[in-house]
Amino acid sequence: MPAALVLLNLALKLAWTGVNELAGDEPFTAYWSLRPLGALFGMLHTENNPPLYFLVMHGWAKLVPLDPAWLRVPSAVFSSLTVWPLYLLGRRMGGVPAGLTAALLFTFSQHSYAFAHEVRAYPLLVLASTWAIWQLVRLAHDRERHPSRRAATIAWLVAANTLATWSHYFGWLVVGLGLVLAFSVPSLRSARVKVLAALVATILLNLPLLGILGNRAGTSLAQGTWLAPPTWEEPYNMLLRWSNAPVVAVFFLLLITTAMVLYRGKPRRMALPLWWTLLPLVGMFLISFLFPIYLDRYLLFASTGFYLLVALAAQAMPARPWGPRVASLACAVAMAVTFAPWRGGQDHPSRVVAQVDAWRSGRTAVVIQPGWYDLTYAWATDPMLFKSAAPLEMTLREADILALPGGAPPLLDSTVATVVHVDAWSALTDPGGNVLRDLRQRYHQVDSAMADRKVMVRLFRPF
Repeated sequence: MPAALVLLNLALKLAWTGVNELAGDEPFTAYWSLRPLGALFGMLHTENNPPLYFLVMHGWAKLVPLDPAWLRVPSAVFSSLTVWPLYLLGRRMGGVPAGLTAALLFTFSQHSYAFAHEVRAYPLLVLASTWAIWQLVRLAHDRERHPSRRAATIAWLVAANTLATWSHYFGWLVVGLGLVLAFSVPSLRSARVKVLAALVATILLNLPLLGILGNRAGTSLAQGTWLAPPTWEEPYNMLLRWSNAPVVAVFFLLLITTAMVLYRGKPRRMALPLWWTLLPLVGMFLISFLFPIYLDRYLLFASTGFYLLVALAAQAMPARPWGPRVASLACAVAMAVTFAPWRGGQDHPSRVVAQVDAWRSGRTAVVIQPGWYDLTYAWATDPMLFKSAAPLEMTLREADILALPGGAPPLLDSTVATVVHVDAWSALTDPGGNVLRDLRQRYHQVDSAMADRKVMVRLFRPF
């Protein structure tokens, strides 16, 4: 059964991998994965990314064509493998129907599917977190096993924790979640000492990264994040994303509420997934009013807990055996009919490049804000630029493409006949609008267009 579920998931995840252009943070991952290891590790000392996923992609990118569909295969595989521990958790806690339901909900999740098609580490983090919770349950429930078997399970938990923390620094939230579960869920309390031992081992295996993590965390706390504090309806919006559609989200919430009423407020088997869902969903929400971190990708590891919670709630329905069966089938069908894996995304960087090319006349300077959008622009221009031995910034400058890291106006000489300003959220790094104001003082703005989602392109020519 688990193998069949993985194959079904993999077949879906490998379909339509190329339906979206490489956008968002994907070009960042692709570019640095193609850099020499020395340059890659130099970048990782100053960025909020652990090395594991970049190393995976560094090896993978050497084997496959430089194409979005191929670059997304590792993420699709990691996402597909997640159904294995998720099914095992459901089967252990609610029987085969619960395991099957949880796996199908994850399989037909539009939200999880979208991240499985990103060249980013989040599917690997979700796999590691689900695997870690499964090992925690094994430690608590397999007390009759031989001591050597229990030691092996502790080792697997350490491996899962380390996989999480080496794939994304938010993996430490997964480690912390496991610790809270071990001390809060009655059925897991027998594993407390083992979980603490696994924590110590995980810290030791992360010693090479802890200094970087401390520096990056200190910088973020001092300077703030790029996110705004969440609105009060955002936790429901998060559940809505996990449920594909509003009517499905309401159905799931009613199902969970009914199960809690039937259990008379004592969730029993539902305690673990309830904590797994609510602690990140509510805890990170409250923290975000002081330190904004409430973003769907950062909460993705809690979504599998939600699917397990819904699956176990379905098993609590009365009128056995048909009540739980009908509820489980309704959950799976609701997700399946609202699942549209062929649906394309909203980002089309190629349209930005096409608009710039259409406006070129004479020597044209392309001014990009914020500076990090240069990777997206370069990929949409020519992916082979990512394989150039020269630094990308130098290559772009030779083509009069200027990526501005802050609000300092660009230095342009009199031979420039056309200036195109690519504004992909310039307010983030230039809140005062210094660059745009300088361009409007020195040049005449001839035209403007919304070339892509949240990307404004403006055309300037000399007076």
